[in-house]
Amino acid sequence: MKKNESLVVGKVPPELLEQIVFSRLGYPRKEVVLRPAIGEDTAALELGNELLLASTDPITGAEDKAGWLAVKVAINDIAATGGEPICILVTLLLPEVTLLSDLERIINDINEACQEEQVQVAGGHTEVTPGLKQPIISVTALGKTRNKKVLSSSNAQVGDDIVVTKWAGMEGTSILVRDFPGVFADVLDEASIEQAKELFSMISVTLDGKIAAEAGAHACHDATEGGVLGAMYELCQASGLGAVIYADKIPVLPVTLRVAEFCKIDPLRLISSGCLVVTAPDGEKLCKAYKEAGVNATVVGKIVPKAREVVQSGNKSCLCSPGTDHLWLARRYLESIAQGR
Repeated sequence: MKKNESLVVGKVPPELLEQIVFSRLGYPRKEVVLRPAIGEDTAALELGNELLLASTDPITGAEDKAGWLAVKVAINDIAATGGEPICILVTLLLPEVTLLSDLERIINDINEACQEEQVQVAGGHTEVTPGLKQPIISVTALGKTRNKKVLSSSNAQVGDDIVVTKWAGMEGTSILVRDFPGVFADVLDEASIEQAKELFSMISVTLDGKIAAEAGAHACHDATEGGVLGAMYELCQASGLGAVIYADKIPVLPVTLRVAEFCKIDPLRLISSGCLVVTAPDGEKLCKAYKEAGVNATVVGKIVPKAREVVQSGNKSCLCSPGTDHLWLARRYLESIAQGR
């Protein structure tokens, strides 16, 4: 990519992160024992009897319940290491047209999510910023390990089963239906609309990560931007290994399939917070532990030495860098429909 070319919407591509970002990480400190890399969303710092875990994430692609979602997404990165979330720091940037009632709603949503996850707001920054079209909420989550164990994405092992918890595309489905209710009123029945909205209630992976750690899993990665396939690609990148993914086995709810079909997107490349990708030596045993805790889980593939393949309907394709999350593709399509009404 040339320096005068514009970046595209979504995550900065892995090759640019490697080339520009990860080569300029400041002064190296021995306390930082888990460093930035493709597929690693959480830092770990050696500070004593336990490791301090830290992660940060912004919310830019959602409007309804954005404060609540921002907390959940940041905490999920801590939980995906098998760690215990403790507190968050919030940076809240507001457009000039923001009403006092808007600020109160966002703060109430943040408080609600923190109460649910049993974490405290430990600080942050709030301001009205010129030039913004919608609020930008960035949350930094802090937590600690359990017995100094970290389920990093880089620890996948050849022969591991690949397990997916819950259902792919949950977060994206809920965001789209919540943010475009008028459009989906003509697409989904009332029960499906309510189901899509309620998928937000399953976005936390705090329990998923805890069970993975207790069950002897090797690696975990939360499926955020890029969806489930994106998370699997990043996990392979972090571990330096390959994978064979059986896409037809990846669990997807009917309401997500309907939303994806209407928006002409791939639900496996749709932002999927709440869906944890786990590698473990015995996937069926891990799935049993999840199901005993009331969490849906399915074995969908295998970690292999080199090949990175997705098998779908008998056809093979490459497990490649995810590119722009299909949430953005869907939003553009739905905005065009909404504007034409």
